[in-house]
Amino acid sequence: MRSIVFILLLFSSWSVFAKSPDQVKSAFLFQIAKFVEFTHDDITRPISFCFYDLEYGPGAFLKDRNELQINKKPIKVILVKKSQQISELSQVCDITYVDETLENDILPLWTDTISLDTLTIGESISFLENGGIASLVQEGNKIRLYINKQHVLQQNFKVQSRLLAMAKFYPN
Repeated sequence: MRSIVFILLLFSSWSVFAKSPDQVKSAFLFQIAKFVEFTHDDITRPISFCFYDLEYGPGAFLKDRNELQINKKPIKVILVKKSQQISELSQVCDITYVDETLENDILPLWTDTISLDTLTIGESISFLENGGIASLVQEGNKIRLYINKQHVLQQNFKVQSRLLAMAKFYPN
């Protein structure tokens, strides 16, 4: 009887530590930002994360975390509209996250303008093929960071080598 109770407690405690893919992605986004040097004129400006949805997905986990800081700067979470061009986003967003379900709606709007100031992160390889810089791709029960090295080298921000060392590159 004691062993059954012990096993039940053990499994129930593991579920407390289980994280949803969206929680893992929000943690990834926060950690990624620590290894990117953005070029701001205003050094006191917060690091801004832009999301198309703050009710679901990674944005839902970051939106109420005002206490978080990256390199002694506060973070700011911004809700953006699907209709906004990448050139508009680059004025207010350091990192723009695009959920896989929105990629087909949003990427065609970005074809005419290329931002050199916003780190765009999606959820699929096709996001990288269509101009995205990074993607958090779910492979089985893991989430892997892919970076389009050709695109990241053209940007105004600098990605530290420690982040590049843990990423996979697309195309190889």
